[in-house]
Amino acid sequence: MTSPGAPPPVRFSFAKLVLFSLGAGVVVLVVAVPVILLIAAWSPVAGLIVALAAVVAMIAAIGTVSTRMVATAEREILAARAAESATNTDTDPDRPNPHPTDRNRSTDG
Repeated sequence: MTSPGAPPPVRFSFAKLVLFSLGAGVVVLVVAVPVILLIAAWSPVAGLIVALAAVVAMIAAIGTVSTRMVATAEREILAARAAESATNTDTDPDRPNPHPTDRNRSTDG
């Protein structure tokens, strides 16, 4: 249960991540297959090159969608933790934070 002024709880779904990521790959495939077939009828080598480009585009689409969704969920989680820690004033300063950040700052570029 959340208080009236609190932000809504963060809800991350791996099923939604998989569905959207693979859906982006399928969209690229649906667009690329007719193009591949038309170009392959003209030149088999050109069709192969376009097919390889389509595979690269599928991988890029899947990676882009999944990265954006995970980054959005991370921002929401960190914002919720910051809001929670800002409203929680009864903590002992000698006690460690029960919700440390999941980021490893030593490896951030």
